[in-house]
Amino acid sequence: MGPFRDLVLLSFGRGLQVLAGLVTIKVATTILSPGELGSVNQMMSLAALGASGVLAPVATYIQRGFLEWLDAGTLRQRLGSYFFFILAVSVLFGLAIWMLQDRTSLVSGVSPRWVGTLVALNLLGVSAYTMAASGLNLLRHRLLYVVFGNIAVWGGLAFVLHLSQGGASPEIWLLGINGGFLLASLSYVFLFQYARRPASVHPAPMGEAVVFDRWNIFMFAWPQVIVYGLWWIQSQSYRFVLNWVSDIASVGMFAAAYMICSVPIQMFETLFNDFYNPKLYGSLKNHDADGIVRAWNTYACAYIPAVLLFGAFIAGNAVFLVKLVLGEQFQAVAPILIWPALTETMRASASSLYTLGIAKVDMRVNLPSVIAGAMTAPVLVMLFAPHNPLLGTALALLGAGGAALAVGLYVSYRTLPVTWPVRRIGVAAVLGLLLGAMGYILNAMIGELTTGKAALALVVSSLVMVSLQYAMGKKWLREMPQSSEVAA
Repeated sequence: MGPFRDLVLLSFGRGLQVLAGLVTIKVATTILSPGELGSVNQMMSLAALGASGVLAPVATYIQRGFLEWLDAGTLRQRLGSYFFFILAVSVLFGLAIWMLQDRTSLVSGVSPRWVGTLVALNLLGVSAYTMAASGLNLLRHRLLYVVFGNIAVWGGLAFVLHLSQGGASPEIWLLGINGGFLLASLSYVFLFQYARRPASVHPAPMGEAVVFDRWNIFMFAWPQVIVYGLWWIQSQSYRFVLNWVSDIASVGMFAAAYMICSVPIQMFETLFNDFYNPKLYGSLKNHDADGIVRAWNTYACAYIPAVLLFGAFIAGNAVFLVKLVLGEQFQAVAPILIWPALTETMRASASSLYTLGIAKVDMRVNLPSVIAGAMTAPVLVMLFAPHNPLLGTALALLGAGGAALAVGLYVSYRTLPVTWPVRRIGVAAVLGLLLGAMGYILNAMIGELTTGKAALALVVSSLVMVSLQYAMGKKWLREMPQSSEVAA
C-alpha cells in the first residue's frame, strides 16, 4: 500500500473515530448532568494515572524495540510478557483505587466498589487495545488498525446507549465505554499472530540496540513514570482541585469545554503519528546520535506546522463545534473555548519533545518541562478558579502549558543538536492566524447560529484547512517511503 493510500485509509478511519467521539460527547452532554459528567471524568483521570504512570512507559519501550525484535524473532515473547503485566497492574491498581475511594471519596457520588472496578476494566481494555493497535500500525496492517480503532469507539457508544435505556448514570456510562475498549482489545490476538513473522528478509545485526531485560526497561521507564505522573498533575489534577474550590458541576462543564478542543486535536495528532511512525521508527533502527538528530529534525519539520494549522482551525471554529456537539445545558462554555484550543495546540507541539526522548531511549529529556507544568497548573487553578471556575481553570491550564513548552524548548537545545523548523513554524503560525480569523468572520457573517449554519461553516473551514495542510506538507508527503521500503 502506497503512502497516499495509507493516508487516505488512516484519515478515513480517524475521521470515523472523530465522528464517534463527537457523537459520544453529544450523547453524554444530553443524558448526563454536568455533575454526573464531572464524576465520569474523575474516574477516567484515575484510570489515566494508572495507564500513563505504570503501563505506558513499558509500552513505549516495546514500541521503540518493536521492529528490531520482530527481525530477531523475539517479539512474540515480549508481547506475551507485556499482556500479563497489563493484567497484574489492572487488578492491583483497581484494588488500590477501591481502598482510596473508600477512605477519601475522591470521586464524587460513586461507590468505592464501582470506582475500583471501572478503573481496572478501563486499564485492561485501553492498554491492551492501545498496544495492539500500535503494533498493527507498525506492521502496516492499516485496515485491521482502522477497524479495531472504530470498534473501540463505536462499540463503546453502542454499549452506552443499550445500558442507558433504563436510566443513565456515571457508572453505566463508563461501563459502556469500557465495553468498547475490551471488545477492541481482541486485536491483541491478531498482533500476537502477526508477531510470528519477521518484517524483513534482512538478517538482524549482532546484538540488539534495544535490549529487553528488567534493568534496561527500568532505566528507560523510571524517568517516564515521573514524566507521566507530572503530566497527569498538569493536565488532569484540575478535575479534583476544581471540585474542591468550586463544585463537581463545574468540573463537568469545563471537561465538556476542554473535550471539544482536545478530542479533535488529539485525534489529528494520532493520525499524523500513525502515518509517520513507521518511517520514524524505521529511521531510528541501529542509528547513532547523528542519525537520531536527523530523524527527529525531519519529523519536527513535518509535524509541528501541521499541528499549528489544525489547532488554529479548532480555535477559530470552536463555537460551531459547541453548537453541533454539546447538549443545551453545556452551551454556556462557548466563550472560553479559544483558551483550551491554544492549550491543546501547545501540548501537541511540545509532544515532539516526547518523541525526542523515545528516539534517544532516554526520557529524562522530558522531565524539566513536565516539572514546570505540574508545579504551575494546580496552583493556578486554586488561584484563578474560585473567581470564575470556567475561565479561571482555562487560563490556569494555558499558563501551565506555556511554562512547560518554554522549558522544553530550552532543554531540547542542550540535549542534542536538534534544529527546530523556525521558518516553517513561522509560516504555519501566519497561515493559522488567517485560518482562525476566518472562523470568527464566518460566525459574524452568519448572524443567528443554527445547527445547519454551524455545519456549513465547519465544512467550508475544513476545506480551507485541508488545502493549507497539503500546501505545507506536500514535500515531505512525496518523500514518504513505500511499504516495502519501511519494512526493509
